[in-house]
Amino acid sequence: MSDGTLPHLIEPGKWADRAAVLDVAVPLARFSRLLDGALSTEGEVSVHVAFARDARHLPVLAGRLETTVSLECQRCLQAVAVPLSAQINVFMLHDDADVERLSEAEDFVLADDGELDFPALLEDELILALPLVACHDECEPAVPLHDDVVAEPEVVKENPFHVLASLKKH
Repeated sequence: MSDGTLPHLIEPGKWADRAAVLDVAVPLARFSRLLDGALSTEGEVSVHVAFARDARHLPVLAGRLETTVSLECQRCLQAVAVPLSAQINVFMLHDDADVERLSEAEDFVLADDGELDFPALLEDELILALPLVACHDECEPAVPLHDDVVAEPEVVKENPFHVLASLKKH
């Protein structure tokens, strides 16, 4: 596939049996959850993935996703282009019995009724690749972090009950 489209629902077992390979560019606007808070929907996501079966005969998806998202810099509040690159290595399983065959370090998704929402899986991987805070390498804060005005020393007011303290001693 290279026409810029992604299949919506896939049967992981069938795709793995065919050893299917996807090398497509998909419009970034298709990934609405990823773009929540983004400043622009322009751009593309490069999808380079391959379906296969591992030694345990479990379907696995491996590859990478690459794109650039325009986000708001949290320091200067201007647009910053954030490059995203997500490595994918996820098992696509049918039931919980297959989950027990995996180690704790291996990622997996469960296919509902044997089908998997493929674009949602890719979007999840891109969301996980987003930085915690988007900012330029070097920029000036939109709001100064300190005041340049020197505070005047605080005037000490005389305690009106000070006189009573001196009467108490007598």
